[in-house]
Amino acid sequence: MAERATSPTGDDSDPAARAGAVADRGSGARLFPGWKARRRAKKQRLAALSRPRRILRRFAVTGSWVLAIATTAMITAVTLFYTLSNVPRPESLPLPQVATIMYSDGSVMARIGTVNRTIVKLDRVPATVRWDVLAAEDRGFYEEPGVSIRGTIRAALSDLSGGDTQGGSSLTQQYAKNAYLSNARTLSRKLKELAIAVKLSRQYTKNQIFEFYLNTVYFGRGAYGIQAAADAYFGRDVSTLTTAQGAVLAALLRAPSYYDPAVNPVQSQARWRYVLRGMVSTKHLSKEQAATLTYPRVNRPNTSTLGTSGPAALIVHQVIQDLEAHGISEAEINTRGLRIRTTIDRNAQTIAVASVKQTFANLTPQQRNVKNALVAVNPATGAVLAYYGGPNGKSYAGKIDNFDYAGIGSRPPGSSFKPYTLATVLTQTLKKAPGSPALTIDSRVDGSYCVMIEGRKICNDPGDLSVSSSSVQLALAMKYSLNTTFDQLAERAGPDQVAATAHAAGIATTDGYGKKTLVNPSGITAFGIGIGDYAVRPLDQAVGFATFANNGNRNNAYFVQKAVDSNGDTVYEHKKSAARSLDPKVANDVTLTLEPVAAWSNDALAGGRVSAAKTGTEGIPGTTANSDAWMVGYTPQVSAAVWAGSGDSRHPIYNSYGGPEYGSDLPGRTWKLFMDTYLAQRPGLPMATKQMITGGVDTASAPTTAATSPRTTAPRPSFTRRTGFSPVSTPAPPTSASSSPPPPSTPSVSCSPVLLGQSCTTITPTPTGARASVP
Repeated sequence: MAERATSPTGDDSDPAARAGAVADRGSGARLFPGWKARRRAKKQRLAALSRPRRILRRFAVTGSWVLAIATTAMITAVTLFYTLSNVPRPESLPLPQVATIMYSDGSVMARIGTVNRTIVKLDRVPATVRWDVLAAEDRGFYEEPGVSIRGTIRAALSDLSGGDTQGGSSLTQQYAKNAYLSNARTLSRKLKELAIAVKLSRQYTKNQIFEFYLNTVYFGRGAYGIQAAADAYFGRDVSTLTTAQGAVLAALLRAPSYYDPAVNPVQSQARWRYVLRGMVSTKHLSKEQAATLTYPRVNRPNTSTLGTSGPAALIVHQVIQDLEAHGISEAEINTRGLRIRTTIDRNAQTIAVASVKQTFANLTPQQRNVKNALVAVNPATGAVLAYYGGPNGKSYAGKIDNFDYAGIGSRPPGSSFKPYTLATVLTQTLKKAPGSPALTIDSRVDGSYCVMIEGRKICNDPGDLSVSSSSVQLALAMKYSLNTTFDQLAERAGPDQVAATAHAAGIATTDGYGKKTLVNPSGITAFGIGIGDYAVRPLDQAVGFATFANNGNRNNAYFVQKAVDSNGDTVYEHKKSAARSLDPKVANDVTLTLEPVAAWSNDALAGGRVSAAKTGTEGIPGTTANSDAWMVGYTPQVSAAVWAGSGDSRHPIYNSYGGPEYGSDLPGRTWKLFMDTYLAQRPGLPMATKQMITGGVDTASAPTTAATSPRTTAPRPSFTRRTGFSPVSTPAPPTSASSSPPPPSTPSVSCSPVLLGQSCTTITPTPTGARASVP
């Protein structure tokens, strides 16, 4: 390497030296051509790599400043609120305001919010009961600070972003929230709660704060404070509560209505055990002591706290659940003076109640055990238009009762579940699922009277003997409701796939008790799902069929349109959220198969209005009797589900002649009466007229002779359908076992869809209820 020329003084001031250096560089350039270009490219690459770093550094600096400013502003606001806010004591809290629940037209349905509160000293509350509460709500109350800054900021951000309301994590902050009676989902509210909590921690001892909390927290049933709760649930003074009873009350605090033992006994006891485990983990109860405790007897609710009665009381319960699901607590509903506009159409509700009363008005003594439910929803929105879960909410313990047969109690739907099985098969045909035959509604399938599936003998209803065949069009199998066909379809398509289709259409994944639906006790879904072996709610069925009516678009059911507080501020408003659950072609073809069913069941709507419907019954094993009967159907304007049953799978229900009750009987008459009256002033709208999914294959060949085994069920009488609310005459019961019902009515005419290539078939109802034979 050439030595660099320098001046004797060691600097570069000598011109000759500088010239030599330049000459050296020039020679280097000649020896390594292009080095300058490579050097410039390297600098550019380094600059490009460093640019994102500079941007990140710039954002980091900016973000730090923003965070610092926001933190400073929050601290300033908390300081201001701290200075200006007074800490309210329990006795100075304003009295809660009654909530008003309204129909969709703004007329009043009910008022709720009766308040029961008695302030007691902390030393009157047994020590074990106090530890029960802390085990449930704040196990570190006496050791940790009273304020969780992180939890408050997280809750504030959730509120501001429109998420679910999130309370403070500490017991101190919970009292601060209870004391601040604003519904505003704002940062200022959270900061004021934080300021009150800080002030509480500085001005009062832990025991004083705990006393404040116990005297104001909501336990459900209109009870504010632990003394009122002791009376509401156990009918005793708080000082006499046992450890087990205290754990019941503590278990309520997270969600009083949901964990009420009268509503959800299973969940209530699970939460009770959670509280006891907390007592053990905090060393306030030994494992041996916990093991000796049993769940105590809890009083039934005092229905006077509801403020309403009749079927509307069960609607109130659904309204409360709807709001709670969107972050509006039951305590807020009962205290903030909310005005809640529901989706319930007052006219539709009146018609629903009248339809049930008229149909079930003249039951025979052997029919007195029959209970019923009716739910109607708007397919285009999911709004619940009418809801009947029982005759009197008060007699069913009002808003907190587990005998709401429309939305809490679940029963097997029988054949009314078959549309979901068909929808699964058609979906697989569209998707060309591997291993699945391309079935369409004009495909010929097996509808034999009896078949063997997985080692089990499955048979059609004896009343369907004349239409059972080893080869039947799939659409006719739906019309005739052939069990053997749909069990085979479910087994072939996959029971889990049928369940998935039903869930997508609107069947809830958990029932009114929080249990998983469409599974057996072992958690398995078997092929029996094809014909409705697994329990569902009438509310679910109304929503599921509404999805077919809405071209495969599902709208979840909802009860609340809007809720505003006493200041006129909106605290909740429903947002539509339709989801594509089924292909429109699938929904169309399912509808096409359901259109003949109402007429086939003698429940055709007035004036020739087209509808799609399906009956269903659930039999009692080992007998010819049924425990449940259904009629579910729709037009484009409304989807309605009607259920009748004993409420117990061991107890049969009978028709007025002593024979088994079927879906076309009491449920069918109720459904027809409701639909005819509700739709009377509404135009008839077009429904499915043409098959959309074609090119299917046959899985059965030419039909064989139907089985000839004798009919074993009791006679099914014919009856005359009437529209409006004119009285429905009920024939007198037979005088002996050999008595026959009245002679059949005039033959009616029912036309199968044109796609089936068949002419109209005359159907003559017979005293035995046997279906007309089909060519």
